[in-house]
Amino acid sequence: MTDGNEVIQIKKYPNRRYYDATRSRHVTLQDVHDLILNGRDVCITDSRNGEDITNLVLTQILLERDQPKLDLFPSSILHLMIRSNRHLLRSWMERFFGPFLGIVSSSQKQWDSYLRSAMRGQFLTPMDWAGGMMNAFTRAGQGSPNGFAHQADEEPPANGEIEELRRQVADLKSRLDQLGQTRRDQAV
Repeated sequence: MTDGNEVIQIKKYPNRRYYDATRSRHVTLQDVHDLILNGRDVCITDSRNGEDITNLVLTQILLERDQPKLDLFPSSILHLMIRSNRHLLRSWMERFFGPFLGIVSSSQKQWDSYLRSAMRGQFLTPMDWAGGMMNAFTRAGQGSPNGFAHQADEEPPANGEIEELRRQVADLKSRLDQLGQTRRDQAV
């Protein structure tokens, strides 16, 4: 059995077959999809040249198995992705989405910890978990490391922290609106 945090190494062969090198077995694209749904990370390489094709395969999975999720991206973002220089776009995407991805990852880890504690009979209230999430959002907005170490005896977030979070969300919405307007202006 592999460690739950281990990245599953998968090779893709020219015949469109996938081989899970971590667990020494052939897998299908559906198996890869299921691994990801179960919280596992994968790294997929081309068997011929060793090139990392993880993003290509994940995009294929989205297109074939989770197409409605693509609606989350406004068409202006998709247009921008097609038109932009790859390195510039990557830098922008990492700056924009990086803090949020860290929060999602931290949330999942915190939730897993919450469930493990509950299974051991060490019950925390859902408010303890929610308070930890609010602290993570607040710290991410202030440039603190992603993740959080909320303990049951910590105070829940103050109203000022909640207001700061609301201000940050409004600021992000404004930035997205400006980006969309700029793209529309350039198209005209």
